[in-house]
Amino acid sequence: MKKIKQRPAWLGDLLLVITAVVWGGGFIGVQKSLETITPFYMISFRFAIASMMLIIVFWKKLIKIKRDDLIAGLIVGIFLFLGFTFQTIGALYLNVGKLAFLTALNVIMVPFLVFVIYKKQIKSYHLIASLIAIIGFGFLNLTKDTGLSLGIGEILGIMCAVAFAAHITALGHYSKKDDLIILAILQMIVCCILGFICAFIFEKPPTRITVEMTIPIIYLGVFSTFVAFLFQTIGQKYTSSSRAALILCTESVFGIIFSVVLLKEIVTPNTIVGASLIFGSVILSEYMHIRRTEKNKIITCKILDGQI
Repeated sequence: MKKIKQRPAWLGDLLLVITAVVWGGGFIGVQKSLETITPFYMISFRFAIASMMLIIVFWKKLIKIKRDDLIAGLIVGIFLFLGFTFQTIGALYLNVGKLAFLTALNVIMVPFLVFVIYKKQIKSYHLIASLIAIIGFGFLNLTKDTGLSLGIGEILGIMCAVAFAAHITALGHYSKKDDLIILAILQMIVCCILGFICAFIFEKPPTRITVEMTIPIIYLGVFSTFVAFLFQTIGQKYTSSSRAALILCTESVFGIIFSVVLLKEIVTPNTIVGASLIFGSVILSEYMHIRRTEKNKIITCKILDGQI
């Protein structure tokens, strides 16, 4: 019998951590690019770069695309596009801190979406860790000048959280049964096509291309999109959707680190407390998951040995 090589569970978490680091740098890329280009053109260009890179590297995979792959790629791609659309347009109405806090609500939403759609039990430690992460985002991003009011920006931020939660949930489902590379390529292409359609309808094309426009978009296209989403797609195959959401939420922490190093922003006590709580929530989730997994293994072994 052919032995199937198992990937260690920590591999998925590592890939997701790298994704969070790259996305943290993406906060600066988005901020800089929106100074020179409109939201939908920014989205379409970054996903066009990522799509072309994926097709060049994995073009042989395109021959093997099946109908089920197209359906999965379309669903995941639509949710991904909606998340970036609501987040990018929301950035025109909200400061980064409040928008990041609202986007972080996807951490709370993922376990409930998994329960409603796939009937998987919500683990208590996921809920506790998610609540800790949300409190961390509050310390990290909210100040006395950014009270939580409900306007168009706040509504877009909440819709962004719903869309990203749906994307993480759907990706966690499809990545375990469909070809990972094909899924990554298709969701990039879907976002690119939808981005250009919306750009042509709602925005005027850029009149000239500048260095200030090109560098942030190249970073977003190559690293924040091509590398990060490829790693996310592969990483979620080896972990749960809820843990993936918690790990990915640390992008805000890495964003703060990059802003301090590159933009010389001042670190406040709130920043330290928020970062500690978010990392603490990930550690709690990881520890409880390992403990639960080891406990289940022991019970399984006892059952097989006839002790239970």
